[in-house]
Amino acid sequence: MPGEYLVMSGRFEDWTEAKRAAAQVVAARPGEYAASVIFNLDDLLAHVQQSNRPAPSVVPGYWPTFLVEWQTEEAKNLQIEVFDDRYEVSRFFDGRTDIWYEPHAPGDTFSDRFIAELPNTG
Repeated sequence: MPGEYLVMSGRFEDWTEAKRAAAQVVAARPGEYAASVIFNLDDLLAHVQQSNRPAPSVVPGYWPTFLVEWQTEEAKNLQIEVFDDRYEVSRFFDGRTDIWYEPHAPGDTFSDRFIAELPNTG
């Protein structure tokens, strides 16, 4: 269903839905998403899944980017926007937002700081 995006509860079976939501985002804007943006999303989702962390929701960003969010208590204020050359990591607090960038090219590893921002393992 293009244009309809799913919020994940974090259960293992939600990984199918997270990947389906990402495909729907791309399908809703054909030809707009650079391959490197899609590959960077794949890198992030693979790391999160392989490290046994909860599945996120995946929705379109303002640009042809992806927004990755979680509903778990420790990560409900976390949003990661996936670009072709970086991740924009945002934490929303009452009255302020902390934003920083994680440089990333498809296939790169993640910094310890970036990994520490992700929700806890399941």
